[in-house]
Amino acid sequence: MSLSVIVLAAGKGTRMKSPLPKVLHLLAGEPLIIHVLETVFPLKPAQIAVVIGYKKERVKEILSSYAVEIAVQAEQLGTGHAVAITEQIFSNFEGDVLVLCGDTPLLRLDTIVSLVELHQRNNAVATVLTADFPEPRGYGRIVRDEMGMLAAIVEEKDASPAEKNIREINSGTYIFKKDFLFEALKQVKNDNAQGEYYLTDVIKIARTKGLPVAALKTNDFEDVLGVNSQFELARAEAIFQRRLREKFMANGVSFIFPDHVYIERQVKIAPGVVIYPFVSLRGKTFIEAEAIIESHCDLKDVRVLPGTRVKSGTILENAII
Repeated sequence: MSLSVIVLAAGKGTRMKSPLPKVLHLLAGEPLIIHVLETVFPLKPAQIAVVIGYKKERVKEILSSYAVEIAVQAEQLGTGHAVAITEQIFSNFEGDVLVLCGDTPLLRLDTIVSLVELHQRNNAVATVLTADFPEPRGYGRIVRDEMGMLAAIVEEKDASPAEKNIREINSGTYIFKKDFLFEALKQVKNDNAQGEYYLTDVIKIARTKGLPVAALKTNDFEDVLGVNSQFELARAEAIFQRRLREKFMANGVSFIFPDHVYIERQVKIAPGVVIYPFVSLRGKTFIEAEAIIESHCDLKDVRVLPGTRVKSGTILENAII
């Protein structure tokens, strides 16, 4: 199946209280949007379009080394409008379009693959990724019919009291048949509480026309956590760090006190390595087999050779030990 990707990254992120565009805030040493792009690259999409807006030049600079096409959303008119402005980019593309938010760095490749597979099996025109949230406030709610099928997605500001009690939320990750998507977007109106063009209305249009839609509920709500505030950024960092440590431990790395070790995304650690507390491993650091990293070390772009013991308090950058 031919697949292309749209990443929505135009928002300012007002709740971040920061002059940085939201998608440029760092998680494990890299901007949020880079995490999203690195997750979808293994899918080998035919095209990737990134929709930018707020401080677009800064976002463009970060994306300059990536094979993506840029669409500029000059006005924040909603997710439907953001996707609609990419139509020309995909004019020669035939297939399905995966839509993701640039502020969901915890979304895993396996989850996306499951979404694509469900979409294919159901021959759906639209498929949405959902999750049950313990506290769904702020998210669009998934409304299902009496058969348990996806009936609608209701934004919180437009939701009734009963709909606000629904815990299944819209993750903002979708896959659409391309021709249906852009045709349906031309029918979307902005007669809602926010005066915006909602991408979720495309689901309603599909249902009205009797076209097949689907929803995949992930078993891990952490996959779809967005980052909209500094608190949520810190939460995402804690989850990402835990996942990294678990991955390394599963491959034979020993952490004496795992919660007190910071690791960036590109770090590599070989089996048999022992890492003590209060260690930071940054950049493209590579710790080779059976090395020991004592407490209070900060290594950036450092290669530690096999069997080396790095003494406590070592601070190094661009070095081989």
